[in-house]
Amino acid sequence: MLIYMNDVAHAYDPEAAASKLRLYEAVLQATPDLVYVFDLQHRFIYANDALLTMWGRSWSESIGKTCLELGYEPWHAQMHDREIEQVIATRLPIRGDVPFPHKTKGVRIYDYIFTPVFGPDGNVEAIAGSTRDVTERQEHEKHMRLLVNELNHRVKNTLAIVQSLVFQTLDGAPDVDEAREKIESRLLALSDAHDILTRENWQGADMVDIVEAAAGLCQQYVGERFDIAGSTVILEPRRAVAMAMALHELCTNAIKHGALSAPTGRVAIHWSFDVDRSAVQLTWKETGGPPVSPPTQRGFGSTLLQRGLKHDLGGDARLTFEPDGLRCDIVIPFETREVAIS
Repeated sequence: MLIYMNDVAHAYDPEAAASKLRLYEAVLQATPDLVYVFDLQHRFIYANDALLTMWGRSWSESIGKTCLELGYEPWHAQMHDREIEQVIATRLPIRGDVPFPHKTKGVRIYDYIFTPVFGPDGNVEAIAGSTRDVTERQEHEKHMRLLVNELNHRVKNTLAIVQSLVFQTLDGAPDVDEAREKIESRLLALSDAHDILTRENWQGADMVDIVEAAAGLCQQYVGERFDIAGSTVILEPRRAVAMAMALHELCTNAIKHGALSAPTGRVAIHWSFDVDRSAVQLTWKETGGPPVSPPTQRGFGSTLLQRGLKHDLGGDARLTFEPDGLRCDIVIPFETREVAIS
């Protein structure tokens, strides 16, 4: 008996043919993909172990059956019937994807391709198929699209903050050098807020981290100039950035004009929930510094504190120039999760 390959006649070797068959079978069984063959009547005449496992059937229960007979939904079976006929008629492969219930993993998304198998006479004698579970890949792609959209949103918000920061700083600065210094300082505060949010995957930021980050820029060791106390409050990203920027402005003012401009000056930052826990109340209180008095004109810092916080936190901020030091009371309507610290 002769078989023809590439127009060259070779003597048929039963042992070599059996060896190749075992090799092909090992490859088909080793792949995690689903591999199968239909005959021209749309019946399964081969299915590897991965496919049988997905069905939850043995080969003896599956051989010679159609998709419908194996429990596929009618619409699903009819779709594959049409595709098989299309492959036979066009002699070309066809590809698609479809959800299908796995016996143990639930509904999965499968990418598949049907390919014609040609006989010695050149006609299609069977249809081979290969199917791959792409559920994780599609979920990853969906997740990446969401991340890109979220990144675009955050970038636009950040650019809007930077634009407002630069324009308002330049508008109120007496000279370029002072404006540059203020802009660099405020951009650093914005960067610190983003660092905190990045550590938390932009799910939110703890009030403790925000306050300690702001205080850390104004003292060499914890407790040197600041008294900090409060419960854990998780602020959503927009609120976290607004709070970080507000605290930066308060720190900057305290260093230049307030308590932190004097060796003995201190700042207390305390926050807690109100009685019905519908809002967080934060108090910034300076003591030990020079006498203070209300400014003659509103700068960007006070604008950010009073107008910006009202807009971004949905709350309110009130500055009080008490004789012994500045006091700032901030109210944040509470809409996020919290965990009390004893």
